[in-house]
Amino acid sequence: MKNTHIDELKVSLDANLSDVVRCIQASGSLGCALIYDDAGRFVNVVTDGDIRRAFLEGKQLDATARDVHQIKLKTARPTAVTARIDSTRAERTELFRRHSLRQLILVDRLGAPVDVIDHQSINSSPAYVNQRFTAVVMAGGYGMRLRPLTETTPKPMLCVNGRPMLEISIEKLVNHGANRIFISTHYLHDKIVDYFGAGERFGVPIDYIHEEEPLGTGGALSRLSCRDNATLVFNGDILTNLDIGMFLAYHLRTESAMTIAATQYSFQVPFGVVSTAQAQVLHIDEKPKLGFLVNSGIYFLSPRVFATLPKDGPYHMTDVAHELIRRNVRVSCFPIFEHWLDVGRPSDYDLAAKLF
Repeated sequence: MKNTHIDELKVSLDANLSDVVRCIQASGSLGCALIYDDAGRFVNVVTDGDIRRAFLEGKQLDATARDVHQIKLKTARPTAVTARIDSTRAERTELFRRHSLRQLILVDRLGAPVDVIDHQSINSSPAYVNQRFTAVVMAGGYGMRLRPLTETTPKPMLCVNGRPMLEISIEKLVNHGANRIFISTHYLHDKIVDYFGAGERFGVPIDYIHEEEPLGTGGALSRLSCRDNATLVFNGDILTNLDIGMFLAYHLRTESAMTIAATQYSFQVPFGVVSTAQAQVLHIDEKPKLGFLVNSGIYFLSPRVFATLPKDGPYHMTDVAHELIRRNVRVSCFPIFEHWLDVGRPSDYDLAAKLF
């Protein structure tokens, strides 16, 4: 990307994380925002990865760019990689290669940013970018909490703004690089198969894993015939704006066996929380808001995971994760800051039409 409007990437040190996220998302393929201090001096670059790292350290959307900057200063790459605006293409290419960059900041002789370019500008991408993957969508649930809507319609086939949720998800998967899709079915199996067929309308092969009895996500995966690529596992009743490309890049870059996408969940305690030490009150925190990272029902698996799955019987994704942890192989967490909705209740279904 050339001729970047630098002003559109600028955020202040005191900007809320939510504003920084919006700036990063608006930057498109650049995937970054530029932090400036009160005097208008460039401080640092903030990327998608920096935001997710802040979430892993317990920050929430009411944190600031200053908080992210302080966390970034403790990482292996604490400051921005830059190049002079008059640098050659060969010099820029070398920086992209050496640092596995997604974007490069071009600065003037005083070190002030004047442009930002992405890896596409030099026709080069890190090895973990733009990779293909297999997707498995779990669509076998009964949707009991959404009755009577699900009495004759599988929950993933309920329409949001005129389109089945499952269709919205499958188009997203295809747009982000899925080259083969499996749909795990159980309840009202034929209605899903009749609608999606073999995938001709979507440009990718669609196959089915039909469960005569519910097997759990891990049990369904044990029947998967395609195990050579990274595999995305995606619950069919979830709607999200998650950047799957970023998710896959993180999974590959960290060389994880399993990567769990986690979304933020907060809960306000309706009472004052008393902190004590040996019956002595140290502090009272009035109605604190507690934040957690919770399982979003979206995962990436490396091929080696399939050797750990049992051949028969029910098996859940928590079982998969616990077995990998027991074997001391890497299970990573990828925080989601994008919209995410588990459509499990009537109120969720009503909200889906507004968010998506």
